[in-house]
Amino acid sequence: MKRFVMGALILSICFAAVGFAQEADTVEVRDAKFVFDDPVGRNIVTFSSHAPLETVIGRTSALYGHLFLNLDSLSEKTEAYFECDLSTLATGVRDRDADMLSDKYLAVDSFPTATFKLLTIKKTDFEVLNNEGQVILSGRGEFNLRGVLDTVNVEATLTYFKENKVTATRLPGDILKLKADFDIRMSNYGIKIPDTAFLMLDDRIHVEINAFGATGVQPIDRNAPAAMPVEMPVEEPADKAVKGE
Repeated sequence: MKRFVMGALILSICFAAVGFAQEADTVEVRDAKFVFDDPVGRNIVTFSSHAPLETVIGRTSALYGHLFLNLDSLSEKTEAYFECDLSTLATGVRDRDADMLSDKYLAVDSFPTATFKLLTIKKTDFEVLNNEGQVILSGRGEFNLRGVLDTVNVEATLTYFKENKVTATRLPGDILKLKADFDIRMSNYGIKIPDTAFLMLDDRIHVEINAFGATGVQPIDRNAPAAMPVEMPVEEPADKAVKGE
């Protein structure tokens, strides 16, 4: 009898172990890719210069990219890539914008796009990002401007919203709110400030991103040919049709 009870106990332990193993195999892996491509243009990038005699703030909503993360281990798999169409950058002063976009500064005719690629996460205040939770992290990235690559330190705040009826009215799928900022030096990208503008333009430019990405967003194919306009048939006036009969 004792042997029978012992055998039954061993079998129950074995079955329990198998059950735990199967449960472990079905644990959800919370990997997520958030696409940042808002056709309405609600994502914002600002470039600001704070010189002794003038503050210049340029702004554009032409931001596209993605952020991939493991929500349970942010420093493990996080990847990020963004690009910004500089030809849409505006400061609110037409003559200044033309000068800023010219070959003297941004040279957008030759280099219309600036890009950022995350290289590494250096620090996070939390490793796990749960629904309506917020995480602050710092990292190092690679910024490309005028065809020149330079590394920058970036600080970012991530806020995660799991899909529900309210978030669905904003973007499809789970949503990630991103606020990030970093500094660049124009001289590192071959841009020289003229002596006449030294007091009105700082070599250090502060870049700030405020954007929303979502797991259900499909990136727009900007290389696809534009659709041909549909020609609508022209209807003759009713009185003319009567006269022609």
